[in-house]
Amino acid sequence: MNKQDCICLAQYLFPGETRRRVVAELLRTASGSKRICRMKFNEREYAQDVCLQVHKDKILLTGLTEEEDFRCELKEPAEMKRACYYLFNCFERAQSRKPSAPAVFLSRRSYEEIHEKAGTWTLCVLAASLEAETGDPDSSAELAKVLKNRTASGELRLCAKNGEGWTLQQISYIEASSGGWVLRSSSEQDDGYIIAFPLTRAELCHAFGEWLLY
Repeated sequence: MNKQDCICLAQYLFPGETRRRVVAELLRTASGSKRICRMKFNEREYAQDVCLQVHKDKILLTGLTEEEDFRCELKEPAEMKRACYYLFNCFERAQSRKPSAPAVFLSRRSYEEIHEKAGTWTLCVLAASLEAETGDPDSSAELAKVLKNRTASGELRLCAKNGEGWTLQQISYIEASSGGWVLRSSSEQDDGYIIAFPLTRAELCHAFGEWLLY
């Protein structure tokens, strides 16, 4: 892996953390990986911040918090899938179902502004602001409920080797009692967009497991 790729991965996966010993070690071994992911998840007192490096015959799982500075190898598909459910604190399996609402599109900048004010706005104002961006009143109302009453959140920063470089993708997850939503960001940093669609935590775990294995 050339120096520019290493800098790109460092800035994307570990912004402001490259001086940490554990991060330096992860960047050193990144060249042998097919895929790399930094995964964060929070639900009340439960929290995870880990890096997963996918190699040909194993996955290296590394804890990134000061309290959970660990490293282990996952070699069997079954234990890799179990790890996904454990990391997301999920105790259910994905079930086939119809989406509860269609996907919506909005600019990254608009979403970040709305997300920042979600705690102080009323649910009606929040839903109306999302509708103004998406043009979809029903999906905007459902997304507003989750933003306003969020009980869990997570983030996946996915990196997949593509020839000589890396393909980057960012996925966020938010959940409330009314359901869960995934927010998928485009790669553009300034004028990018977000695709938001409903997804259960179990469905996210299943999809993440598929990405790790295949």
